[in-house]
Amino acid sequence: SQEVEQSPQSLIIQEGENVTINCSFSKTLYSLHWYWQKHGEGPIFLMMLMKDGDEKSHDRIAAILKEKNQQSSLFITASQCSHSGTYFCGVEAQ
Repeated sequence: SQEVEQSPQSLIIQEGENVTINCSFSKTLYSLHWYWQKHGEGPIFLMMLMKDGDEKSHDRIAAILKEKNQQSSLFITASQCSHSGTYFCGVEAQ
């Protein structure tokens, strides 16, 4: 079975701070997806990464896939109150 772990588990940040969330996985993947969920709402798809070195960005949010390291990182630059919520990754294994 695919093992996926995120770190840190939770964050309290000040507006304007930069944020990094890491997702590690244990198996060869087909794709990795990042999602964002506001309290009381359904998850929103942010981006999909498919190969080593893939990098996507949207507004102040970016993500990179380092498949050789079995890791992906999500970055929020100059965070705003509107960024608050739960961020999580999902992996589609080969």
